[in-house]
Amino acid sequence: MEMYALTFCYEGVDDNAPFATTIAVSESVQRLREEMAKCVESDTQINEEDEWDDTCNFIVNMNYGDVVTLQHKERINLYTSYRIHKVDIV
Repeated sequence: MEMYALTFCYEGVDDNAPFATTIAVSESVQRLREEMAKCVESDTQINEEDEWDDTCNFIVNMNYGDVVTLQHKERINLYTSYRIHKVDIV
């Protein structure tokens, strides 16, 4: 059985430390693609009241299907990414 994971990476900026976390694991890569699309949609919503909010206000910087990199609109040196990758079951 093949398993896949959807991982989020916050690359950090200024005094914020980078971190990564696995959001979901599934046998269905398609389900993870749907979940990743929801996450990207949420992160790219514009919050005009707080343009520096680093939970949204991103734009898609690169999209390679199972890897999407986002860049913040105001903090242009802030990047996040979502990645779907095959994982081993131990």
